[in-house]
Amino acid sequence: MGAFVKLLDLLLFVYFLLIAIVAPLFDGQVALPKHIFPPVLVDLKTWYTQQYGDYLVSEKPHFFVGLIWLELLFAWPLSVLSLYAIAAGKSWIKTTSLMWRY
Repeated sequence: MGAFVKLLDLLLFVYFLLIAIVAPLFDGQVALPKHIFPPVLVDLKTWYTQQYGDYLVSEKPHFFVGLIWLELLFAWPLSVLSLYAIAAGKSWIKTTSLMWRY
């Protein structure tokens, strides 16, 4: 059972790490001004929208910008806290994971 828990912790760590990196660097471009991001990231977002036709990212409807702000203000800090909790072996990882779920 201990090995399963460690595997689950590793999977959660990778997931939260992905969210902690992608949310501010990629999703943040929808809600924040473009000039604060490096040109490489802006070009990556432009390529993504052209390659996959993601109209939400390219057209930025108001409801989607609101959802991105919720992600940046609530989900992103929770993912960073969860990364710390997993790495430090804190018992409150269960709480932050539940908060992430709902």
